[in-house]
Amino acid sequence: MQVDIGQFFAEHDIVPVLIDRAPDAFAKVMYRAKKLVDAGKELTPAAVHEEPKVEWYADPTALYTLVMIDPDSPSRTEPSNREFAHWLVGNIPGRHVQNGETLFQYIPIFPRSGVGFHRYIFLVFRQQAWNDYAEAPRASSKNRTPRIRFSTREFARRYSLTGPVAGNFFIAQYDDYVPVILSRFPASDDY
Repeated sequence: MQVDIGQFFAEHDIVPVLIDRAPDAFAKVMYRAKKLVDAGKELTPAAVHEEPKVEWYADPTALYTLVMIDPDSPSRTEPSNREFAHWLVGNIPGRHVQNGETLFQYIPIFPRSGVGFHRYIFLVFRQQAWNDYAEAPRASSKNRTPRIRFSTREFARRYSLTGPVAGNFFIAQYDDYVPVILSRFPASDDY
C-alpha cells in the first residue's frame, strides 16, 4: 500500500503546524542498529542514539539543508520547547550529508518519563545557492541551549530554503536507555 506523504504529514499534525507543506517524497533514514525510520513507526532511544545515514533523491549539482526536530518537547500536550533541534546540517552537496556544514551536531533523543510519545522529524530542504551560515547558531553534541524553540519554518525563510523536498519521522517514548543518554550531558531541565 502506497502512503500519501502529504496526507500522512497532515494527519500527524506536521503540516501546517510546523511546516507549510509536506515533503515531496520520503527520505530514507537508516540507523547503525539497522533500524529504518518508517513513516511514523516507533523506534527506541537505544536504537537511534547514533547519527543516522539519510538519503533522498538529490540533484548532484544542488545544495541541501537537513534538519531533525522534536516538536513535542517536553511533551506533546505541552510543547513549551517546540521545536527542539536534534541535528542541523547545511550546504550539503547532493545527498552527501557528511560533506555538509554541521550547525548542530547530532544529539540523541531523550523523551521524558511519563509523557508519552514524541515525534522525531527529518526534513530536507533544497537551497537556492551556497548559504553563509556565519550568523546561524552553532551547537556541539554537548550543548542543548541553542536547540530549544528552534523554528524550522523561520530558518527556511531566513535562508531561502525550498521544499521540503524529502522527509520522514518516527515516534519514541521514554525507556531505560534515556538515563544512559542523559548521563553524557550536563544536568539540565531544558528538554
